[in-house]
Amino acid sequence: MAAPLLKQVTAETKLHIDYNWWEESNLDLKTYLFTRLDLDDTIATDIQEQVDLVDPETGEVRRVDGFQYVIQTYFNQLPPDFLQRSSLVDAVFCVLLANANRPMMVRDVAERVHRSAEVILKTFGGPRVYQGIRPILEDD
Repeated sequence: MAAPLLKQVTAETKLHIDYNWWEESNLDLKTYLFTRLDLDDTIATDIQEQVDLVDPETGEVRRVDGFQYVIQTYFNQLPPDFLQRSSLVDAVFCVLLANANRPMMVRDVAERVHRSAEVILKTFGGPRVYQGIRPILEDD
């Protein structure tokens, strides 16, 4: 019997935050984010359950988690040099959250965090999972 083929992670592989990883770990994502972010107390207590969000490209309205919306907005408003000053794991985590955790190709993440795709591949393409960030290995 032949050994199963392992999927090769490349610069075109997409990354995302696996929320199931957070649920299965001893960590709570919301608590983790609140302890790491400098959110105004009024914002933190004013978060609505659901928010209507209009896609600027399509005009489509969709309901999103209020907390996710606040986090996405927060990470999109960070100073331009924030990602360069952050660790690689934190920078990639921030980019994915700013993108509403829509999967992004490694090369696009690398461009946003100003780090090489090779370093990102080595960090997130192996068996160890950092902050729930995983490659999406699609079946052919």
